Amino acid sequence: MTKDMNGMKKNKTKNPLIKRVPRELKGDWSKYLLVSLFMIFVIGCIAGMYVANESMLTAATENTKKSICEDGHFELSKKAKKGTFDSLSATIYEDFYYNLNEDKDGDGKKEGTIRVFQKNDEVNLASVLDGKLPENKNEIAIDRMYADNNKISVGDTLKSGSQKWKVTGFVALSDYSCLFQNNNDSMFDAIKFGVSVVTPEEFECLNQDKIQYSYSWVYDKEPKNEKQEKKMSEDLMEALGEEVTLESFVP
Repeated sequence: MTKDMNGMKKNKTKNPLIKRVPRELKGDWSKYLLVSLFMIFVIGCIAGMYVANESMLTAATENTKKSICEDGHFELSKKAKKGTFDSLSATIYEDFYYNLNEDKDGDGKKEGTIRVFQKNDEVNLASVLDGKLPENKNEIAIDRMYADNNKISVGDTLKSGSQKWKVTGFVALSDYSCLFQNNNDSMFDAIKFGVSVVTPEEFECLNQDKIQYSYSWVYDKEPKNEKQEKKMSEDLMEALGEEVTLESFVP
């Protein structure tokens, strides 16, 4: 019995893998080093993406609250009468816009569309990334991505027909974190479409016949979850439908 036990121990110490593994590592060290470095690189990238994703989500959420981002918006074919939305369970804000066709060379050829909003301090506030917001007539602040893609700098002049605006700064609007011109677009286009902000006085000088009557809303009581938010948006749409004719409704 003792002899068999000693034999088993002796056989264990002669396991061929004990010598084979170090020999394999030594013989093909470059291959295993390359595989190890590749694994470390991939794991590092994935871990970094998770950390960056959480940080970006936190920053985006904080900025959304700080800039009073809308809970949704809808459009009408004409301006609503005063008091139309007083009975709703949400605060409705006028967020009218005008689609400006940029004409860099002054030859009448459309080269891009800039959606113009008037500066306000109630909803969808503009975050200034460079320069400043417009303070006078014939001044405009445009989206940074559109400016970068079209090589526009602070101080440059935008043209549309006979009209000209001086670019005072670059901004970002919380409700246009992705530059979708239409809600049914499958891809956003930050080259041919951008958003901008002008003073209320300058906005009134634009062609009022082409103003789009968009309204933004913020719920009086914030929904607890997505299910409740969906129910609240459906109730709001039904209530709006009794007061006005909706052109579009985006919760």
